[in-house]
Amino acid sequence: MGVRVRIRIIHGDKTAITSALVNSGFESNEPDICIPLGLAKRLKLWPSTVMKSINALTAGGEVALHLLGKVRLQLLAGSEVKEDIECNALLNTQVDEVLLSDYVIDELGIVVISFRKGLWRHKSDPPSTIRQSAPPEYW
Repeated sequence: MGVRVRIRIIHGDKTAITSALVNSGFESNEPDICIPLGLAKRLKLWPSTVMKSINALTAGGEVALHLLGKVRLQLLAGSEVKEDIECNALLNTQVDEVLLSDYVIDELGIVVISFRKGLWRHKSDPPSTIRQSAPPEYW
């Protein structure tokens, strides 16, 4: 099943609320998220005026990631904003949902209880709080 959380991505005056996959295999030394093309267009991050890209080795093989710039990212729990951070948006044309890197997972305070069952809590939640995964949203 995997763990998915509700997030809000803010770029300038554009905002999108969607789910994101908590992907511990997406290792990064910076606060990176991968976003699909449809979402990049909606947030007016694509087409980009600056064409910077890097090659990354993923579970699906080597892909080009386009560096889109900084966005604000909020972790949502119901109507509450649990965390609000700045992160790097990377366009990956091979994905159809938002992916959170291990760095961003830690910055957002997401504590996975069970990947298979899709259970998690926020670091500020009492131990008795167990949250269900959000449904996937594909772009």
